[in-house]
Amino acid sequence: MRYTIAMCALGFATIAAPYSLAGQAPKTVNDSVYTAAQATRGQAVFEATCTACHDAARFTGGDFMKDWTGKSMGELFKQVSSTMPEDNPGSLKAQQYADVLAYFLKLNEFPAGSEELPGSAEAMNGIKIDKKGF
Repeated sequence: MRYTIAMCALGFATIAAPYSLAGQAPKTVNDSVYTAAQATRGQAVFEATCTACHDAARFTGGDFMKDWTGKSMGELFKQVSSTMPEDNPGSLKAQQYADVLAYFLKLNEFPAGSEELPGSAEAMNGIKIDKKGF
């Protein structure tokens, strides 16, 4: 009898485990994935490094969101860190790129939180870019 109960419990746990994991929503930019201080640092980096070629408005609003919604922050990190600055791609520190992305999130009015956006594409792959408030 105990063996039957144990096997039933094990079978249920084996069947239920994937569903409980699948039921968890992935983290999105709506989940406060950067800090206000990080966005402030990112703004300073952007102003010192990027404004010679780019206006901050390019990274906000409908066009920016249309291009990136559904993709991961890791994809955005890879794109920015491998192509910018245009005159010296990849020359910033990884955390500086993350700080600039935090600034982009602030520009798009995503909520700040208590943990910083990490400075690696791998760590950001689990964060999806989604429309504000979803």
